Amino acid sequence: MERRSEAEAPLRARAAAQVRERGSALLEEAAERSRPSIVAARLKANLLWFAQAALATSVAWVIAKEVLGHPRPIFAPVVALIGVSATLGQRRRYATEMVIGVALGIGIADALVVAIGDGPVQVGAIVAGAMAVAVAVGGGAILVSEAAVSALLVVTVQPPGSGLSGERFLDSLLGGVLALIVTALLPANPGAAARRAAAPLLAGLATTLDEVALALEHGDADLADRALLRARRLDPAPLAESVAAGQEMLQLSPFARRARARFSRYALASTQIDATLTSVKALSRASARGIALGAHIPEAVPSAVRDLAETVRTLDRYFEHPEERPPVSEHALRAAARATLVLEVTSNLPVSVIVGQVRSAAVDLLRSWGLDRQEAEDLVRAAAASMAAEEQPDESGR
Repeated sequence: MERRSEAEAPLRARAAAQVRERGSALLEEAAERSRPSIVAARLKANLLWFAQAALATSVAWVIAKEVLGHPRPIFAPVVALIGVSATLGQRRRYATEMVIGVALGIGIADALVVAIGDGPVQVGAIVAGAMAVAVAVGGGAILVSEAAVSALLVVTVQPPGSGLSGERFLDSLLGGVLALIVTALLPANPGAAARRAAAPLLAGLATTLDEVALALEHGDADLADRALLRARRLDPAPLAESVAAGQEMLQLSPFARRARARFSRYALASTQIDATLTSVKALSRASARGIALGAHIPEAVPSAVRDLAETVRTLDRYFEHPEERPPVSEHALRAAARATLVLEVTSNLPVSVIVGQVRSAAVDLLRSWGLDRQEAEDLVRAAAASMAAEEQPDESGR
């Protein structure tokens, strides 16, 4: 037993050290997130949301109380707040469905409570009835769930007898309409929303490419597998959804035209970033397989992959400075040129697959700058020819 305890002691010490390190890291992260500058930046980023919510809820309360004459218009500001929050980074259809669902649930519950009263059985019947009506009118999951939640609130928060039937339905419609109007008149910056969606995707792509380059350079199969896992976890959907929401907002919001130039670059590049992610996944998979097979990887290959990572990092300035003339990334051209030259001289199938994906990703990234495929491929061929000429010895043999 003593020998076993002695053998387990290093394991326990290592586990304790890992716990301490993890605890220290969490404390440092919490301290970093609590710094006054970070808190101030976070508040500044949400000022527009605060203003939208304050304006929509106060106007909804005033109109419901003073114009419609409702003594306690609770649901008008509540639905206004729900509608404002629902538009954050979401498409207008999402917010509209949510508002309609809330109003529908409140109206149905108001009518059913008067007819059947309240109680555990009635609560279940009212919720089921609200959901059934929402489904019958063709509502999606958002509309149906909001109808059910709102019906439940009517029964539990404002029981029968607390107001005239129909008041809360009108209040909820008023609040929802005001939310949509306020967010159209005071729109969020679609470029900022797109950047928040793009930043983690671009950072993940760059980190994945760095790991793939390091794995190829050192023949590290474990690192290649981790890079492949990271690539598979990257999700382009938030960026695509943010771009779709921004396009809708620019159509509906007359005061957001100044944001069009910055946002248009995200809209143009989003499809190519998605294509780049597909190429990076294929590149990570091919690299892991090539390393596992013991393929000899030329030095130019990890260098080309690092150029891809630098290309991804240069996209941020391109997006955030629409007043500047769009540059074509030299990193992307160098990566594609190196891959092209390796393709011309290698007969190793795993290496050919790797550099083929490098070239494909480079072309996708070049197209993020607004080039069509033919223009991007012409630039790649020209860059490869220029690099090949530079690498040729001169007439004196030097």
